[in-house]
Amino acid sequence: MTSTPFFFSLRSVLAVVFTISLCLINQTGHAKQLKYLGQPFPDIKQSWRADDYELALDSLITIQKSEPTLLPKRRGEFTGPVYDRFISEENFRYQLDIKEPIEERREESVRVSIVLKEMMRTYFDFKAKKQPYGSEALGIMSFSLRQQAIFFTLTVEHWLQLPRIETQTPERLGELEEHKRGAASLLSSAFKYLSLVGYFGREDLEIYGWELAHIAPELFVHLPMAKQQSIVIQVENLKENHDYEQVREAMNKLHQNLTKLVEQHQKVMTESK
Repeated sequence: MTSTPFFFSLRSVLAVVFTISLCLINQTGHAKQLKYLGQPFPDIKQSWRADDYELALDSLITIQKSEPTLLPKRRGEFTGPVYDRFISEENFRYQLDIKEPIEERREESVRVSIVLKEMMRTYFDFKAKKQPYGSEALGIMSFSLRQQAIFFTLTVEHWLQLPRIETQTPERLGELEEHKRGAASLLSSAFKYLSLVGYFGREDLEIYGWELAHIAPELFVHLPMAKQQSIVIQVENLKENHDYEQVREAMNKLHQNLTKLVEQHQKVMTESK
């Protein structure tokens, strides 16, 4: 009698592998380490620090090279919780803890920003006509904006602790201007992705549009006036001309908020003269 062989679908195999790979480093209550496709990820039930992000990035790059269709997915049945940890605001806990040294928190912020940039590159397929991980890449971009806004919050905190004369040195002022230029470039690029209708799914861009409407003002307030006005023009163009109604609505709301911030900025500058 001939027996019927078992064939497991890839989805079933991944479910088993993913489930059994959640293992304890030890049994003394220390953090759990996850393994996905043989690659280690930090405990997804704990907030992450820069070291955790760097470990996750190394694993993502390895998976992208060996199994490019199996990166952790946003809302994925098995890998969704891993992706959610990438962009969890709980990960900002250390950076916003005023009991910790400000220099260390700023350094942490910079390290995480670098990792997020590389994570986004890992999720982008620059050869594809339609992005297979569009939702994931755009989600990391949104989170990067939030991280950049927190960096500026920490920078302000740091400056308030410095002697006034030191904050006016050419080196300090040059450093601040460089940070502002970088933030303006990041924000401008974030809006450019909204225009890439052919590369991203409609739902992905609609979600991304509302995420930008929520997050962008936090970073916008730190930009010089000229950069603010340039961003407002970008947003105005999107609210009037974007293909998708949901994106136009999100940009319309954002445009109203940014316009108010510019007016407040102008008022402060006028009164300070």
